Amino acid sequence: MGVVSALGCSVDAFWRSLVDARTAIAPADPALQLSGSGLWAAIDEGMLPLDLVRPSALQSSADFTRYAMLAAEQAMRLAGLQPSADAAVIVGNSMGGFPLVAEMQDRLRERGARGVSPKLVPLVSPNVAAARIAWYYKLRGVQHTISNACASALDAVGIAARMIERGEADVAIAGGTEAALCPLLYESLFRSGAISRSDDPHHAARPFDAECDGFVIADGAAMLVLERVERANERSAPVLARIRGYDSTTDGHSITAPEPSGRHMIRVMRNALHEAGDLGAPCRTIYAHATGNAVDAIEAKAIGEVFGAVSPLVTSIKGHTGHALAADGALALVAGIEGMHRGFVPPTLGTRNLDANVSFDVVLGSARAHAYDAFATNAFGLGGQNASLVVSRE
Repeated sequence: MGVVSALGCSVDAFWRSLVDARTAIAPADPALQLSGSGLWAAIDEGMLPLDLVRPSALQSSADFTRYAMLAAEQAMRLAGLQPSADAAVIVGNSMGGFPLVAEMQDRLRERGARGVSPKLVPLVSPNVAAARIAWYYKLRGVQHTISNACASALDAVGIAARMIERGEADVAIAGGTEAALCPLLYESLFRSGAISRSDDPHHAARPFDAECDGFVIADGAAMLVLERVERANERSAPVLARIRGYDSTTDGHSITAPEPSGRHMIRVMRNALHEAGDLGAPCRTIYAHATGNAVDAIEAKAIGEVFGAVSPLVTSIKGHTGHALAADGALALVAGIEGMHRGFVPPTLGTRNLDANVSFDVVLGSARAHAYDAFATNAFGLGGQNASLVVSRE
C-alpha cells in the first residue's frame, strides 16, 4: 500500500494522523481570494517523498500523475515486488490535470498562443497516471483508467481483483489519484452549493451530521499491489488483506443526485457481502463514503437496511482528509486495512450531532480500540455510481 495525502505521504504518517484525530483541512492561500471559507485539503510540496523514484519519473507530469507514481512506488516497496511484464495497472481518476487546463486558459488569454504548453494533452489526460506507472516499471499488461467519479478508485481495485480471479493477471497495481484543487473547481462547487460554508476546519466536513452542509475538496492518492495469494505465498510476501467481495451498480436516476430511497446503495452492499460468502457474515465494520452532505443520510438508511438489528461500527475519514473525489475509495481502503492490523478504528472527525437516519454505532471524538477481521468500504459518485468492497484479514 502507498499513500500521498495532505495528512501524510506514507501509510504510517497517514494512519497516525487519522488516529490522532488530525485534519488536513485548512484555509487556501488568501491570495486566491476564494469565495466563502476558502477551505480545502491541499498537499504541501515539501511533504512529497520525491526521492522514492528517479527524477525523470516525475518530470513533465501533472500532480495527479506524480501522486500516483509516489503512492505506487511505496506500495511496490512494501510488497517487495519486482513486477512481471504482464502486470496490470488500473487507476481511478476523474479530473486529470484540470488545474493545468485552467492555468493554460489564463495563459492563452493573457499571453496568446505562445503561453500554452505544447505538452498540455499528455500532461492532463486522465490515463497518463496509469501510463506513467506502466512506463516506469516497464509493464506490458492491461492498463485501464477508471473514471467513475468518487467511486473510481474502489472500482479500480475491484476490477483488478476480478481480473486476478479470472486468471487475466497475476499482479495488479490499482488505486486512485486526484489533484484537482484550483480556484476554478472550487468556485464552481461553491456556486452549486456542494461545498461546506463553515469556516471551522475541524467541523467543515461533518459526515453523518444532522447539520452537515457540504464537503471540503481535497487532493490525494492511494495505490495497492494486488496479487494471486498463491503467488504471494510462494515468494513469502506479506499478505495484508484479501478482497472477498465487490460490486458496482448505477442508480440510473440523476446525474447530480442519488436515488433518494437508497435502494441501489443497498443492492451494491448486499451484492458485495453475498460475494464474500461466509467471510462477509462477520463483517461488522464499515468505512463509509459519507462526505458531509445530503448523500450521507441516504447512505445511513442503506447501511441500516442492510445490517438491520446487527449494528455495525461505522466511520468516515472525510473529516480528516477532505473529499479527494476519485481517490477516496482507495484512501478509505488503506485506512481500513491498517486499522484491521492495528486494532483501531479512526474517529468520524467533525461530527457532533448524528443525523436521525443513523441507526448504527459511529466512532466519534477519538479513535476506538476495535478488533476486526473483515470490513466493508463504500464509494458513491456523481452520475449514480455505487461501489462496495468487502475485505478480510485472511
